[in-house]
Parts: sequence; structure tokens; C-alpha cells
Amino acid sequence: MTRKVVTVRPGDTLAAAASKMKAGPFRRLPVVEEDQLVGIVSEFDLRRYADALDSTLVETAMTRDPITVIPSETLEHAAALMREYKVGALPVIHGRKLVGIVVAKDLMMPEPQPLPEWDPRARRKS
Repeated sequence: MTRKVVTVRPGDTLAAAASKMKAGPFRRLPVVEEDQLVGIVSEFDLRRYADALDSTLVETAMTRDPITVIPSETLEHAAALMREYKVGALPVIHGRKLVGIVVAKDLMMPEPQPLPEWDPRARRKS
């Protein structure tokens, strides 16, 4: 699991979340409020609001109460949850406090293809 997790707050704009994702590069960001996990926002959520990233708050687009794991759970359990719920990452929590994140890549699992317009690795043709 990654312990130093880049996060956003519910009151941040989707433009701020998109900027963090592109700089990361990440495909999703946990949403925290006072160290408590309250949701997760993904590049797919951003796509729904592509014309209003500057004016839409993260809390509008985020998935509330995401699927999570605790530090003592096995990698097999995490992988099974990712497959069952078709998610590419699981926040790791202790109580409701975010302590890390496990992504499909960490478990050597395939992940859905990134959307080209949000993938910083994609090369734009002039």
C-alpha cells in the first residue's frame, strides 16, 4: 500500500482534483475531511463534469462511502474486492482515518484503460 496518499477535500474544485491527478499521475484521489475518509473521486467522475471543472466541487462528483480495506486484511481479499466491485483502488482505513491506498497496479492486476484526455502519458497529435 502507498502510505503517503495525495488527497482532496470535499470543498475543492474538480479543477484542483484534475490538476493533482495529472501531476501524480493518479486516476483517483481519496476525499478527506479532518483526516476522515468521506469519499473518492476518479477521472471518470471528472469526465461527467468536464465542462464545469472550475465551478463544480469535489463533493458533487465523488463516490461517498467507497469500498475500503483495513491494514490487517490480506492482499487476496483486496484483490477479490477490486474484482467484485470493479474498482481500481481501495483506500486503506483505520477507523475512518485514511492510512493508505492500494491500487490494482500494486497487486499486479489489470486496470481499465485511462481516458486519453486525462492520461498525462497520452501524446496529443498536433
